[in-house]
Formats: sequence, structure tokens, C-alpha cells
Amino acid sequence: MDAVIALYTSQLTPRFKWAAKVFFKNAMRLDLVIYTSEEAFEVAEGIKVNYSPEMRQDAFNISPHGLLWEHEISDQEFYTSAWEGMPVLCQRQIGDLPFDPLAATFYLVSRYEEYLPFIPDEHGRFPAKQSFAFSNGFLERPLVGEWALVVGKRLLGADFELVQNYDYLTTVDIDNLFAYKGKGALRTIGALGKDLRRASFGKLKERISTLFNLRRDPYDTFRKQRNWNKTHGIKAIYFMLFAPFGPKDRNISPHSTEAAVKLREIADWSTVGIHPSYASNSDAEKVQSERFQLQEVLRRPVTHSRQHYLRMRTPHTFRNLVDLGVKEEHSMGYTYTPGFRSSMASSYTFYDLEMEAELPLLIRPFAFMDITYAHLNPEEATDEMKQWIPRVKEVGGTLISVWHNRTFSEHEAQWKGWPETYKSFIHAAQP
Repeated sequence: MDAVIALYTSQLTPRFKWAAKVFFKNAMRLDLVIYTSEEAFEVAEGIKVNYSPEMRQDAFNISPHGLLWEHEISDQEFYTSAWEGMPVLCQRQIGDLPFDPLAATFYLVSRYEEYLPFIPDEHGRFPAKQSFAFSNGFLERPLVGEWALVVGKRLLGADFELVQNYDYLTTVDIDNLFAYKGKGALRTIGALGKDLRRASFGKLKERISTLFNLRRDPYDTFRKQRNWNKTHGIKAIYFMLFAPFGPKDRNISPHSTEAAVKLREIADWSTVGIHPSYASNSDAEKVQSERFQLQEVLRRPVTHSRQHYLRMRTPHTFRNLVDLGVKEEHSMGYTYTPGFRSSMASSYTFYDLEMEAELPLLIRPFAFMDITYAHLNPEEATDEMKQWIPRVKEVGGTLISVWHNRTFSEHEAQWKGWPETYKSFIHAAQP
């Protein structure tokens, strides 16, 4: 889109600059030039948008709510009303819109509410049900994109569309690279003993056959994934848990030669990122150690990250990742509640409310995980997943889903039939 938004504001703040960028560039996919001089704005080229208390005859007017001119973090008394079939907040009485889309975007996308006190879940996470989006019934909508589409039509005409920007990205968390291999002597001996005590002779035979390379490890489904993705032209990112063994970190040993060989193979045809451990819990030194070891194995930089269990502390987790050289973060979503945690289906840079600054970290929000629908049979899960495609496609976002390599193994009963679920879904989701 060649159109340019010429945006005037009487008060330029870091919040305003970031919110304008997210709304007009990331969501609406238009170029943006910001003016603070009335004289320069009067002769500016492009689609003129005025963001100031004084309404103008020569521009599309947005009446400021005030949130973007504040400098503190405080409880906000927001409510929603309906406009064009969409919920809106930061309502205004004057201007060409009944709400301030930039202030509303800032509140939702910055995750403002996660800086305020909340009651965490058992893993210390912000619960989906405490979110403003869930409480007001729009968590399942990429609402900022919906606003951008309707406002875009107001600015450029009824032919304005975003669907042409749609994309799909599959991501896979590797919590367990192998079911049997690479566990180390003590864990392997313990597992063999458990099989004998429980008289699990079928599992014992499978384990021994795998350890002696007589059969492929059940969780080693990566070549199948590569072939499925290649058929549909799907890009993939893998996130590897690469930490010492712990109660919630039960992957293979970081020192496993078999793991190194397999990870280099995956990295030859896909991007591999770090899956910071449960134990690290935003501990910069632990995350750096895990990332460094993974880089040593891959022999290339690791610049993508997703938190194990989605454990993150806003903004500390994101600051640490920036300091460590990570460029993309993929934890923006919920485990068991599908939807858009930041009300965005497009990528955007992270804004640190405490520092009042935009950080060089790209946030890639996802819509759902495989375990979100693990309670359904494969056919029901497929139908539920496919409902996300038109929602994201309409706003020109990138639909990102989260899977696990063990899901495709059918090694556990709950995942029987799920390879077909995956293939059916990516066939429907492909751009």
C-alpha cells in the first residue's frame, strides 16, 4: 500500500509514537509520518489525521483520550461500548470516531494491565480470565486489526482491505526431543527399572530397540513435519528446551551427542530458537547459559525465544531477552485459553511501560496451542482450529499456532490421530 498517513499531534510522547506505529504501520500496514508543527502539517502530503483537542477542517479528527500523555502506571476505569459491530474503549464525544483507537491500542497491546497487581496462577502467570479482553468478551478477536480495517475504510474508501497481508507460521516447542534417547545413564537405568517393576514389557522392548538404534525414537517426528510443511509451503520455528533436568524441565541432557546431531539437522532446514526453562523464570544468567549452550551446538546465533510454560514477568523477561541479543519473542498468548492476548494478530515491537521506551524486540503473538484442544477428539480439534483462519485473514495478520513434536508421534493415547489434524489444518491455513 503506497498511501501515507500524515499524523499531527500537539504533544509528542514515547507512548504516542509507539501506539501510532502499532496502529497505522503494524495493523493498518500504511506508511506513517508524524508532525508536531501545524505549519508543516498544513502542507503535508498524504492522508491527514489530526490527533489533538482542536478539531481541524482539513483532516480526519481523533479526539485524544489522554492515556498517551500520561507518565505513570495506574488503574484505568475503562468500559466497552459497541461501534460498527465491534467493542471499543477510550470513548470520545467529539471527532470523527467515537473512541480513541491509539489510546485503546496502547492499553491492549502494551499489556498495561499486566504491570498492575494481579492474582497469578500456579505457575506465576497472568491468568487469561483476569484480562480486560476476556472479561469483556473479545479475547477471541484480533480487535486492533478489526479497528484498523474499519478506520482504513474510512480513510481510504470501501475498497481498503488487509487480507492480502495474511500469512501462517507454525511453531513447535521441543520440551522432549526424544522419548527414550539422550536421557543420560542414570535416567535411562531408572526408566528401564520402572518398566520392569510395572511389567510394561511392550514399552521395555520399545525403549531397548530405540536405544540400540533398531527403531526411530517415537518423538523424532521432525522429518515428517518437514515434509508436511514443505508440501504446503509452510515456514516453521522450533523452540528447544536446553536446560539441566528439573521437575518441570525434563528434556534430554544438553550434553547429549544424539541431541546435537538432531538439532543441527533441524537447523539446516528451519529456524531453531531457545525455550528458556521453567527454572530460569526470567533469570538472565540462566537464560544466557541455556542460549549459549544451544548456540554452541547449532554453531549459529539463536535470536528467537519462547518461554517454557509461557512463564514471563512483564517487563523484566523482555528486558533480559533484549540484553541477551534475542530479536523475536513468541510467548504472547495463553496455554489453555485460545485468543489474542494483546488483541493483535500482527507482529509489533515491545513497549516497556516502566522505562517509557520502545525496545528492539519483536513480539509474535500466537492464537492457540495444540494442548488448548487436547480435550477434544482430532476431528473436533481440527474444526475449532480452522475457525481462527478467517478471523486472522480478514485483518491481514499472521496466524501462529503452537505444537509439540510429541503431538505428532501418537506415542500417547491422547494424540492418536493428531498428525491428520495437523495436516488438515495447515492445508486450510496456508497463505
